[in-house]
Amino acid sequence: MKVPENSVSFFDNKDLYVGIDVHKKRWVVTIRTYDLELKTFSMQPYAEELERFLIENYKGAHFHIVYECCFSGFWIYDHFHEKGYDIIVTPTNRIYRDGSIVKTDKIDSRKLAFQHSRGLLREVKVPTMKIREYRSLFRIYDKEKMREGQILRQVRCILECKNHELKWEKWNKAMIEKLKEVRFQEGIFNQKFVSLLKEYEYVKEQIKDTEKRIKEISEDEELGVKVKRIEKINGIGIVSAVRFAVYLFDQKMRFESGEKLVHYVGLTPGEQSSGENIIRSRTGLIGNRQLRSIIIQLAWVAVRKDGSLLNKFERVYKNSGSKQKAIVAVARKLMMKVYAITEKEEEYEINKAA
Repeated sequence: MKVPENSVSFFDNKDLYVGIDVHKKRWVVTIRTYDLELKTFSMQPYAEELERFLIENYKGAHFHIVYECCFSGFWIYDHFHEKGYDIIVTPTNRIYRDGSIVKTDKIDSRKLAFQHSRGLLREVKVPTMKIREYRSLFRIYDKEKMREGQILRQVRCILECKNHELKWEKWNKAMIEKLKEVRFQEGIFNQKFVSLLKEYEYVKEQIKDTEKRIKEISEDEELGVKVKRIEKINGIGIVSAVRFAVYLFDQKMRFESGEKLVHYVGLTPGEQSSGENIIRSRTGLIGNRQLRSIIIQLAWVAVRKDGSLLNKFERVYKNSGSKQKAIVAVARKLMMKVYAITEKEEEYEINKAA
């Protein structure tokens, strides 16, 4: 029997929760109400196709869609959000695990839909397209710096193996010119060594060009003021200041407090204790792992230029006997300073406690 077009759909105004386990070639989708799973199926990775399926089969329903933050970025979010759907992206490390050793795409999809229906999933604050492209610029920059280091180590290794006198030389432009004159026994190897040096010079030029583009971000209307404030902190250069603005302060009051910020970057101290056994470690690290490493590196520079940070380092080192713990404490205090001058719009004062 054909249903009249003007008839009321069974799913009118019903809340349906849609969990998508995203992969390059296939998506696994689960659709459920609060109490009951309706359907789990596999499909081609097209947002338009999923939208069409939902409209045709669950006409009139209110869809609450979720997928994990993954390789695909936010284009799925963009498609549904722009059309008015309720959709969130959730961090992978915030999905509740039940301890089962069985993990399949269907199970992951069902977990997403179920936990979303219970309000258990944390929502990623999706950055604007402009911020995403700025972050992509940093990813390119980091890859270039990584390749630079790889080539440097390759050349050093060659010199060590050959016991060449240049193995002790400081790496600079003068050394590069000297390396161009180096000749080994085999002509084939010489050609490859020359190619390696040419690649190094090319990568260095690319790094300079990328740094130039990054510095141009400091003139951005929204981020420029924050960059200039962060750059005033001793030990933080323009590239790092822009990185902080792009990754941490792209949205107004993204973090409710400095504590939330240091937790996000993995600088919050934690403790696991049972009986007489006490294990102290860090907690958090919701965000970018590489960002935490950069913050630690900056802390080693800033601690030599700011008396309040130096005092913090000495106190923690005296109590713990660990320089690693001390510098993490300094990094935490440094980020509290960054938060204060950025979100509270305070002026940076050297030697002032955060």
